[in-house]
Amino acid sequence: MTIKTQRLLDRAKKSAKKGDIQEAKNLYTSILEQSPNNKEAKSSLLSLNLVKNVLRAPKEELKLVIDFYSNGQIQEALKAIQVLIQEFPKEPILYNISGACFQSTGKTKLAVDSFKKALEIEPNFPEAQYNLGIALRELGQIDAAKKCYENVLLLNHAYPNVHNNLGNIFLELNELSSAVDHFEWAVAYQPDFAKAHNNLGNSLLTIGRFEDAVKSYEKVLSLDSNALEAHNNLGIAYHKLGQLDNAVKFYKKALKINSSYALAHNNLGNAYKDLGQLDQSTKCYKQAILIKPDYKDALTNLESMKVSK
Repeated sequence: MTIKTQRLLDRAKKSAKKGDIQEAKNLYTSILEQSPNNKEAKSSLLSLNLVKNVLRAPKEELKLVIDFYSNGQIQEALKAIQVLIQEFPKEPILYNISGACFQSTGKTKLAVDSFKKALEIEPNFPEAQYNLGIALRELGQIDAAKKCYENVLLLNHAYPNVHNNLGNIFLELNELSSAVDHFEWAVAYQPDFAKAHNNLGNSLLTIGRFEDAVKSYEKVLSLDSNALEAHNNLGIAYHKLGQLDNAVKFYKKALKINSSYALAHNNLGNAYKDLGQLDQSTKCYKQAILIKPDYKDALTNLESMKVSK
């Protein structure tokens, strides 16, 4: 467990103790975005879901199910859920947990059915809406996923992970203004959300706000000095600004973290080419191709070097 994760866990526990349940849930969800197998975060998040939902099944029985799920005993969890559903068919959290179980084993369609059942019983169940959105997106049902996330925000606008996921959808749809808006909300609600800062930087880079993109990527690196993509992306932003020496510096930093990062090798080659250092550029393109033989951009770039010589 990293120091950052432990700090987030401590913050979540303090929030729950103070009665700020939604903040605690957001923090646990953030931990699971980065570390999906963190048992403490899984167990605590599922336990918190009991707070706002009317209990029909006994806490002890629900805790047993949660413990099975958190420990990766998925089949045991599903068996226990089926027994409880026979006696408590109107307990929405049972269907939400079963959906999480199915999703963890790649049975996404069954997960969707479970999350939908939870929402039939309790329409104002933001966690089930959020989980349904994730599952639908995995199935490629982008519009339906987008609707789920929007429903969550109607129930609770202060949900950083939902804003981040919505931002990614809008980024894929090339609706860049909306993407920027949601990523900005994500980092406003959770200032240490490194992934959202990186996504915000990508959106700003795409719309040509290069200096703002630099600030976003720098924020990522202040949170995680080993963030591979942020180093490469910062190199791209500086390259766009014409600051080639800075671009080279950050591409090299990315490669220091991961020497097999073909994209950074190719980007470094582009920077060297613009600096007129053609031999260095050629070496970078060749290295990118060595790592990824079907890398079209690097192959094209290398061919162009032959022509220019």
